[in-house]
Amino acid sequence: MAKIKNKKRKTADQVHGRKEAMQAKKSMNPFEIHVNKEKMRVLGKKNKNDRGLPGVSRAKAIEKRKHTLLQEYKVANKSNKFMDKRIGERNKNMTEEDKVMARFSAVRVKAHNKKSIFNLADDEVLTHKGQTLSEIEKFEDPRSDDEDNDYEQKSGNLEKDFVGDAHFGGGLFRKTGKEGAKTHKELIDQLIAESKKRKAEKQKTKEATLELTEKLDSEWKDLMPLINKNKKTEEDRDKESTPKVDDYDKVMRELRFEARGTVSDRLKTEDEIAKEEKEKLEKLEKERLDRMQGFVEEKSNKPTHRSADDLDDDFVYESDPEYMLSYNNEGESNVKVDATINGKSIGDNEDNSDEENDEGDEEEAEGEEEDQEEESEEEPDNLSDLKESDGENEDLEDEKPKTQTVKKLGKITEKFKEEARKNDTIILPKEETFNTKEMIQDDLQKRKEIMEKARNELPFTFSLPDSYEDLQKTFENQSSNHQCVILERMIKCNHPSLSAGNKENLGVLFAYILQHLNDIGSEATNAKSIKECFNIFNAIVPQIYELAQLNPDNAHNSLREVLKEKHEEYKKSPKKYPGLELLLFFKLVSILFSTSDFRHQVITPCFIFMEQMLNKCKVQTQIDISYGLFLCTLILEYTSLSKRYLPAVVNFLGGILHMTIPKTSVKLIKVSPPFKSTSSHLVLVEDKSKKTYDNLKLSSADLLDSSEITEDFQVRAFYNTVKLIEEFVNNLKDLSSNVEIFQGIANYLKLVKVDKYPKVVKEAKLSLEKLLENNRKERKLEFIVMEAKKPKALRLYEPKIVEIYDGKKFKVQSREKAARDKMLHKLKKEQKGALREIRRDKSFLGRVKISQKLQSDKERKDKVKRIFSEANIQQSELNAIDRKKKRK
Repeated sequence: MAKIKNKKRKTADQVHGRKEAMQAKKSMNPFEIHVNKEKMRVLGKKNKNDRGLPGVSRAKAIEKRKHTLLQEYKVANKSNKFMDKRIGERNKNMTEEDKVMARFSAVRVKAHNKKSIFNLADDEVLTHKGQTLSEIEKFEDPRSDDEDNDYEQKSGNLEKDFVGDAHFGGGLFRKTGKEGAKTHKELIDQLIAESKKRKAEKQKTKEATLELTEKLDSEWKDLMPLINKNKKTEEDRDKESTPKVDDYDKVMRELRFEARGTVSDRLKTEDEIAKEEKEKLEKLEKERLDRMQGFVEEKSNKPTHRSADDLDDDFVYESDPEYMLSYNNEGESNVKVDATINGKSIGDNEDNSDEENDEGDEEEAEGEEEDQEEESEEEPDNLSDLKESDGENEDLEDEKPKTQTVKKLGKITEKFKEEARKNDTIILPKEETFNTKEMIQDDLQKRKEIMEKARNELPFTFSLPDSYEDLQKTFENQSSNHQCVILERMIKCNHPSLSAGNKENLGVLFAYILQHLNDIGSEATNAKSIKECFNIFNAIVPQIYELAQLNPDNAHNSLREVLKEKHEEYKKSPKKYPGLELLLFFKLVSILFSTSDFRHQVITPCFIFMEQMLNKCKVQTQIDISYGLFLCTLILEYTSLSKRYLPAVVNFLGGILHMTIPKTSVKLIKVSPPFKSTSSHLVLVEDKSKKTYDNLKLSSADLLDSSEITEDFQVRAFYNTVKLIEEFVNNLKDLSSNVEIFQGIANYLKLVKVDKYPKVVKEAKLSLEKLLENNRKERKLEFIVMEAKKPKALRLYEPKIVEIYDGKKFKVQSREKAARDKMLHKLKKEQKGALREIRRDKSFLGRVKISQKLQSDKERKDKVKRIFSEANIQQSELNAIDRKKKRK
């Protein structure tokens, strides 16, 4: 047979490699091969994992761990590793130019932080040929069109003709054929002369241009009216027909010129507001202390006159137009002065020079008063001078008391003020010129009134009390409004943002205020004190709320401790209602905290406490009934949002209605404790149907400890009970058991006789009965029934499809659910594999550590043996030396 030429021949390497593989396959130990058996053999199915080599796989894994995990273990907790983190050093594909560009870009990106996002290229200085753009774009010498043709001359370059003749035309060696040809030196001199001539002409033209420009600028104002003058006459304007403005254009113009919002000052923070409030109060307190000491600075809102020669030398004048300083055309003063000062009379007949001299003397005297400190010793002499002048000018004073010199009077008043400040006492003359005695007395009287008023005013700054007694002294003899102001100023002057320890100090102040409420509530024994107690509570509640917001944890803990203490006191006598202060705390709790929470560390104990009192306390006197109704009102306030049902409240209100039903010895009406079936304290005996009541609400006087129950209180208690029941019915209307909850109250209402009650009370009772009846009719109860069975479908003549089971379980689910289950299966599989690898890595590291330990122990034993052997040799040598010595 002929050979096939196109048959590919295998190389010697391929043949050799194949032979080695065959030899390795033949030399494989059959005991190392693991056969994976299958439960069910499927014909035609290819299985790649039917056989495995666990020994080979284990050896490969160990070898791989030696190169990876073992190397990491050796360098663990060691810092002798250098990392080159420069941009592009690890990327082998980047060239040197790419690395430089990447590093430059990183530097530029880092330079542009958030602060400079609006400053575009302000940090860069762009240059061109060594000059910045700002220097280039000054436009100091802009070139005009006229200068283009004369560019060579102005630029300082040589002329075209000269260059042609001197350089390219041959110069001195050119034969012109003309007589008297110019030499090179003559040409240069001619060129210099022409250049100087052109420069002189240019300078002259420039000066003429500047002169004309200045002249035009100076005459521009005269030209403006001619330019802006409208040449059209009024007749031409009337003839012109103005186009009608469209509504759309009109609206657009309004929107275009509409005022736009401007940037306002930023809102102040809480710390800045607190700091400003403190500074304001400190300033007001300083002014109050000055007023209390008599230092009053009267400020006028009217504008003050200032003349041209005013030197601010305490010149005093009246704002009345009669004394307004003015001058006529001749330079004389329009104000007529007719008075006497220091024995000298000043009138209309005096010369202006004398007045000027007097004014100069007075100014010198004022300068001496300001510079010297011995003014107080000289004032008696001035006052004595005034005494002597009184007798000379009595007639003048009687005739014209209003034409006195205001400036001198102001000086005298200031002197007496200064004397009063220094010595606290002053000796006044008996009679003064210009009625100064009366005016000074009036001034001192006003000062005394201002000082007394300042003493009675509240200080504007308060420090926090060191103890509860200090707070009581501060509140002593202060009304409710004053106590509110004191607390407000205490908080502002000691805000937590002003100092580090103020927050804890305000927490202590909160505890003191709670103690203050407890004291005023427990000390209220009459109607006036109870009313004052409620007024104080209403006044200081905003400040208590502010303190609670500044330190909520302290407020929670303080009120919990107070309620806990009150509950311990209540447990000593559980059948008696506590004092009035507990009602204040319950009301304060509803203001400070949220009462609609399912559980609350303060509200929940309050609910339990109030329910215990309504269930156990006896109801016999007027204060018991008022106290219980007050608690019911608080519970209604607590549950207005959460719609929570407390059985004790409904039981208490039903018991109050039971007390208004007349009892007979034949039939007893059942009632729940703490009420008794025979109690009839609220049964109205007298007829009050014709009496009119302005207010049927309960007052603070009803909380007095008085055993007598009046007819008026019986009417008001019944009316308030009916109104409270109506509120509770509306509040619990959404409950499915609403009818059953108020069924007992509906039965009691039918037995109450309202013939003797006023008309308002009768209407309230009928309204409540109608409301309960409507709720009973509108309520629909759904009875519990068994679930209806699904009707059985009729048999149809259709083939019955039976699913064939093929050995696999398929879940009927959506694509997303199937994908999620598949992902979870893969995740679970990977987790198992990861845990398996971790266990193998751990066992590998364990073997490495054991081998290292064994190696170190072996080395240590070898060293010990070597040391012992050396020691034995030394000992043998010593023994030999000893034997030689003994022989000798």
